[in-house]
Amino acid sequence: MKIEPIPDSLLGDDITVLVPGADGWSEISVTNVRAEKISAIENGYTNPLERTKLNVWYDFVNSQPNPLDIKSGMRIRFDGELFDVISVKVIRAETPHHMKISAVKIGEIL
Repeated sequence: MKIEPIPDSLLGDDITVLVPGADGWSEISVTNVRAEKISAIENGYTNPLERTKLNVWYDFVNSQPNPLDIKSGMRIRFDGELFDVISVKVIRAETPHHMKISAVKIGEIL
């Protein structure tokens, strides 16, 4: 089965992926992705907890760098906020087509 790449018109966002290492975090600039922030608050036992989420769609044809090796435990910086990657799902046709990267907010960038 052949699936066309995600159209460029839907891939207007850029993110920074932070990769943990022995000497701290290294950064990878990722361009031409779709990033959607979902703002949410959950009620904790005594005070509300922010549970803002980020979904990123990476296209194996149009997004750069290609390929992108991303895993849970890495971080994403987007729109002045920092997110922990919690899941990465590769969608395949004949070959990898796109990835859905899900992350949760852990703080603001100062």
